[in-house]
Amino acid sequence: MTEDEFMGNIYQRFPVTIERGLGAHVWDINGKEYVDCMVGYGVALVGHRNPRVVKALQDQLEKIITVHSSLYNKTREEFLEKLIKISPKGLSQVYLNNSGTESVEAAIKFARKFTGKSGMLALNGSYHGKSLGSLSLTFNPKYRKSFEPLVEKVSFSPFGDIDALRSNVNSDTGFIIVEPIQGESGIHVAPDGFLQEIRKLCDEKGILLIFDEIQSGLGRTGKMWAGEHWKTTPDIMCLAKGIAGGVPMGATLVRSDILACISKGEQSSTFGGNPFSCAAGIATIDALTQDRLVENASKL
Repeated sequence: MTEDEFMGNIYQRFPVTIERGLGAHVWDINGKEYVDCMVGYGVALVGHRNPRVVKALQDQLEKIITVHSSLYNKTREEFLEKLIKISPKGLSQVYLNNSGTESVEAAIKFARKFTGKSGMLALNGSYHGKSLGSLSLTFNPKYRKSFEPLVEKVSFSPFGDIDALRSNVNSDTGFIIVEPIQGESGIHVAPDGFLQEIRKLCDEKGILLIFDEIQSGLGRTGKMWAGEHWKTTPDIMCLAKGIAGGVPMGATLVRSDILACISKGEQSSTFGGNPFSCAAGIATIDALTQDRLVENASKL
C-alpha cells in the first residue's frame, strides 16, 4: 500500500520518500542525500531539526501540549512578546491560528468588520491560499475555476501599476491586499515607490492595507519583513509557514483599534496559540535573531 491509496490524487507527487532531515539536507529511505530546496514549501525556515527548535519542543512536551486561548499560558505569552518585538511598529496585537490561509481569512473578517465595507482588491499574480475566502483573493484561474462562484466583490489590478490600482478603487473598497514580493506566480518584486503609493492611497480613501508576508517575511529578503525595503507599514500583516520552524502556526498581526472591533466569539481557533507551536515559535525567532547576531559578530 502507498499514501496515494488513502490521500487521493490531490498533490503533485515526486517518487521520493523522505525519512529524515538535518539543516538544509534530507535523506530518503534508501539513505540517498538531497539538498532540500523545497523545505516544506517554505516551512523549514531555520533548517530541519534546528537545535533550538528541537530542544524547545522537547521541553514543552514535558509540560503541556495544548492550552486553549480561553486560558492563559506563559509559553504563549513569551512568544507573543517576541513576535511583537520584531513586528512593524503599530501592529501591536496578534490573532494566532495554524496556517497562512487561516491568517488571510482572519484578515478578511477583521477588515470587513472594521471598515463596514465588503469590497476587496488584490493584485494580478497574487497567491493568498485555497480556502474559500483566501482563494477568492488568489489570482490564478486554475485554482479558482472549479469552485466558482467565490466570495463576491473581489477585484484584481496589475501588480506594480498604481494608476490602474487607483482606478479599481471605489466607495465600497474595504482593503487592498499585497504581497510585497510575489512568490507563487514567479518572484515579482514591487517596483520602487509602488508600496508607498498604495499606503498613501489607502490613507486618502480610508482603506486598510494588508500585507501578506507569509512567503516573503521572516528574514528571507535580508530584512525581517519585505515591506521594510520600502519603509511601508501595513494595517494588518499575515504570517505563517516558517514562523514556528516547521510546526503548524499562523498569525495575523493587527493594529489594536482594528482588533478591538471584534467581539468575543466572532473569531477563534481551537489549536491556535497552543504552547507546543508557541515554543517552536520562540526558538525560531531566537534562531533568526540571536544566531544571526552571533554569526555577524564572528565576522568582525
